[in-house]
Amino acid sequence: MKYFICLLMVLIIPAAAFSQTGAIEGTVYSRGTDEPLAGAEVYIIELDKRLKTDENGKFSFKEIPEGKYTLSISAPNSESSEETTITVEEGKILTPNIFVSTVAYELEKVEVKTKRDPKTIIKKSIQSEEITRIPGTAGDALRALPAIPGIGVANDFSGALYIRGGSDEDNLYYFDRVPVGYPYHFGGLVSSLSSEIIDRIDVYAGGYGVEYGVDSQAVIDIYSQDSSPESLRGKFNLNLLYSEGLLQGKIGEKGYWYAAGRRSYIDLILGNLSFATGAFTAFPRFWDYQLKAGYDFNEKHQLFFNLFASGDKFAITLDGESVDEDFRGDTRFESGFEGGGLHLRSSLTERLTSYLSLTRSNFLFDVNFGPTLSLNIDAPTYTLREDLTYEINEKHQLESGLILGLEPGEVSGTFTRIPDEGEVEYDIRFEEKQIIDEAVRGQRIEGYLQDRYNLLPFLSVVYGLRFDYFNQIDELSIQPRGSLRVELPNSSELQFAYGIYNQTPIPAQLSTSVGNPELKSSQASHFIVELKRQLSQDTEIKIAAYYKDLVNLVTSDELSVFLNQGVGYAQGTEIFLRHQSSDRFFGWISYAYALSKRRDRLGEPYRYYSFDQTHVATLAASYNLTPTWEFGAKWQYRTGNPYTPVTDARPIFDPRNGKLIYLPNYGEKNSERLPPYHRLDLRVSKVFRFNSWELGVFLELLNAYNRKNLLDYNYNADYTEKNPINQLPILPYLGITAAF
Repeated sequence: MKYFICLLMVLIIPAAAFSQTGAIEGTVYSRGTDEPLAGAEVYIIELDKRLKTDENGKFSFKEIPEGKYTLSISAPNSESSEETTITVEEGKILTPNIFVSTVAYELEKVEVKTKRDPKTIIKKSIQSEEITRIPGTAGDALRALPAIPGIGVANDFSGALYIRGGSDEDNLYYFDRVPVGYPYHFGGLVSSLSSEIIDRIDVYAGGYGVEYGVDSQAVIDIYSQDSSPESLRGKFNLNLLYSEGLLQGKIGEKGYWYAAGRRSYIDLILGNLSFATGAFTAFPRFWDYQLKAGYDFNEKHQLFFNLFASGDKFAITLDGESVDEDFRGDTRFESGFEGGGLHLRSSLTERLTSYLSLTRSNFLFDVNFGPTLSLNIDAPTYTLREDLTYEINEKHQLESGLILGLEPGEVSGTFTRIPDEGEVEYDIRFEEKQIIDEAVRGQRIEGYLQDRYNLLPFLSVVYGLRFDYFNQIDELSIQPRGSLRVELPNSSELQFAYGIYNQTPIPAQLSTSVGNPELKSSQASHFIVELKRQLSQDTEIKIAAYYKDLVNLVTSDELSVFLNQGVGYAQGTEIFLRHQSSDRFFGWISYAYALSKRRDRLGEPYRYYSFDQTHVATLAASYNLTPTWEFGAKWQYRTGNPYTPVTDARPIFDPRNGKLIYLPNYGEKNSERLPPYHRLDLRVSKVFRFNSWELGVFLELLNAYNRKNLLDYNYNADYTEKNPINQLPILPYLGITAAF
C-alpha cells in the first residue's frame, strides 16, 4: 500500500525543482472543529527549524534535505504539542494535513477516558476523522460499523447489527451515557444520530468488563463532541434523502454547546402517491435532533446536559382483490425515541473520581395495521447511575458502580405473539389475536465491582463481578468477568477474556397476553483470545478468536407460548490489518470466519442461525490526493444468509372466508443459502475553501459494478414459480455540505 501511495504522489503531485532537497507545504487543522489553525508553531526537531502557520493554517519549509523528520506542532495559547513523522524525498513537495488538539484541558480529559477504557478491555473504535470518509455509507456513522470484522447486517436495507453470531436484540447502544433504543430510522434506512456531532464509536463485541451491559452481549458506545470552536461554527448538509444542520459554540470561557437536526423531504416533494393496489396518504418521513451543553466549573467538576430525539411516520391505504382481507384498509405507522440526561464528573480527591448521571429515555411505537391489528407502546426508562473509580496507586485501580432503573411502560392494542428467529411457519393471518392492555412497572438494580491490577510491567489483569436484579422475573443474576493482558516482545499484546452475560426476555415475551411471564434470563459464556501487533508506526494487525456458549434461550412452545428451552453456540476468527499514514491515508483489510448455530427445542437438531455468515472479507481505503480532493473505495464479500426452502404447497380453504388458498410446505430450517453477496462502493469528495467558509461536494457510487445481490424470493399464489428480489442496484448518491 505504501508503494501504491508513493506511485500516486509521483504521478499527480508535480516535483519541485530542488537538487537533493524537497519541500513541506502543509496545513494545520483543529482536531475538534476541522478548521484551519492560524498561529500554530511547526518545529522540525532534527533541523531546529520553526515557523508559525498563516491565517489559513498553512506553513512551508523549502529546501529540506532528504530524510526522515519529526514535526512538533503546538497549538496557540496551549501548553500541549503533538508530533508526526514525515519523510522528505528529492524533488518532491509534501502536503500533509495535520490535526492537533487546541485546548490543553481537553487532552487531560482524554487521558481520564483512557483510564476508564484501558487496553485490558477488548474493543474496536472508529474515530470521527474516519467515520464520514468510509465509502458506501454517505457519511453515516452507524452505517459504517459493518466494515469492522465480526459485525454483519442482513442486507442493504437493514441497519440491525449481528455481532459475532448474535442477534440485534443482544446489542446495547449508548449515546453519551444515555441508552438508545432506536438507532436507525425505519430499521436501517439511515441512523437516528447525526454523524456530524459524533467524536468516536467504541464497539465491544464481547469479553468486556462488568461496568457495561445490562441484557446484552455487545455494546456500541457512542461519544459526541465535548468541545467547541472559539467562535460560532455551522455546517449544513444536503443530499438525496434529507437535509441537516449543525451549530456549535462556546459558553463563556469554559463551556460549549451544539445543536444538530435533520429531516427527510421526499414526502414534501411527492405528497400523496397512488399505485395499483392503494395509495400513500402520508409518504414516509423521518426527523431527529441532538442538543448538548457542557461547562467546566473548575479542574475538579465538569457538568454536561444532552437531549436527543427521533421519529418516523407513514400512512398507506391498501385495496383490491390481490390484497389479503386482513391487510386491506388504512395502515398507519409511527415510532420514535426520546433521550436525555444530566451528567456530573467530579474528582473528589486526587485518587477518587465520580461520574453521576440521571437519564430518561422513551421508546414510542404506534401502528394500526389493516382492520384488525394495532399496537401502541409507550416505554419510558428513568435511570440513576453512579460510577466510582479509586486509584490505590499507579498500578492498582478499583471501580464500582450502582444503577437504579424504573420502567413504567404501557402497551395496548390487538396483536399476536411475536415469531421466533427463523420461524417461517408463522403466518400472522392465522395466529390467534389477543387484546392487549398492560401496564408494566419494571424496576432494575444493577451493580458492579471491578479490580484492575498491573501485576508486572508486562502483565495486567482485570476481574470483577456484576449483579442485575429485575423485578418482572424476580431474579438476581451474578455475572463474573475477567481479562488478562500480556505484553510480548516486538510491540505485541496478547489478551484473554472470559465473562458471563445474562439477558432478561424482551417485554413481548414476558407479556401476560401474548407471552409467558414465568420466563427467566438466558445466559451466554464468552471465551476470547486476541493478539495485537504494531508492525510499524502506521500499521497494526489484530487477530482474534472467540467462542460463545448460549443456554436458556427463549423459543416458542405450543403449551406455554414461550419457554427457556433453546441452546446454541457461536465461534469464529477475525483478522484485521490496518494502515494509517498521518491524515492523508487510511485503509484496512479484514477477514472474519464465523459459525453460529441454534437448537430451538430439546430433541431437535442444531441448525444455522438465520444471519450466520461464514466468510466476510472487507477492503476499505481513503486517500487525500490533495488537501481538497479525496478518493475512497470499499469492497465487501459475504457468504449468503441461510434460508428455509419451500418444497411445495398444499391447498386449503381459508377459514376466514372459505376461499381456496395455498400454504407453503417447508424443508429443513435454514438448510439452504442465498448466493454470496459482494459489492464495491466508490467515493470522491472535493472541498472548496473560501475566506470564511467551505463548500464540500461528495459523490458515492454504490454497488459500482451492479452486482445483483439476492434479497429473497417472491412466489406466485400456488408456489409453483418463484422470482428473485434483489438488493440495491448500482446507485449514485450526491451530497453537498457548507461549513462556516
